Amino acid sequence: MAGLEGKKLKQVIDPVLAKVFTHPLRGHIWVTLFERGVVSPAEIAHELDLEANEVSYHFRSLSRKGLIKLVRTVSRRGFNEHFYEPVAPALHFDDADWMGLPLGVRTSFSGEMMSQVIEDLVQALEAGSFDARDRHLSRTWLLVDERGWKEAIRVARRALEQFLMIQERCTERRKKGSELGVPVAVALAVFETAASIAGREAGKTTEL
Repeated sequence: MAGLEGKKLKQVIDPVLAKVFTHPLRGHIWVTLFERGVVSPAEIAHELDLEANEVSYHFRSLSRKGLIKLVRTVSRRGFNEHFYEPVAPALHFDDADWMGLPLGVRTSFSGEMMSQVIEDLVQALEAGSFDARDRHLSRTWLLVDERGWKEAIRVARRALEQFLMIQERCTERRKKGSELGVPVAVALAVFETAASIAGREAGKTTEL
């Protein structure tokens, strides 16, 4: 891990996928690919001031595991620059596995994920990409009972499934053509507010 000290690397926070990433640079590469769509080892090496051969090694490792794939090669001044894109969907959890983790671990993962979501939003706003085309942004408060809570969670799960199906259809269409992919971030969150927890601790209930 020489050369990585002091550098802020992106983290893979899926508790299952994290087992695949035995080196922190691989997690950084994979998350960066999802953020940008297509990246080369040379680009990552330049950004982190690392040796290109070291970075290429980790790209090849991720490719062998089926997590990324080579999409094009460009000849540049005597060497071939290889560009990769991600294969597997990133950063979502099987709910049963998630709830099986200790609360402290879940809190740590959630904090890291929210930090990455906020960072993505800020970068998109600063770059001008957030409002460059039609986009959706909403924030809604609901007052629900236990049945409504479960219904809301099911809606979020179905939405995620639909987004992943869109990804699959896009992948199939792009195999037949030359259209470049558009990197899109989707963040879904359904959570109980801090006011609710505070009310429970005080022995209060909220009327529906």
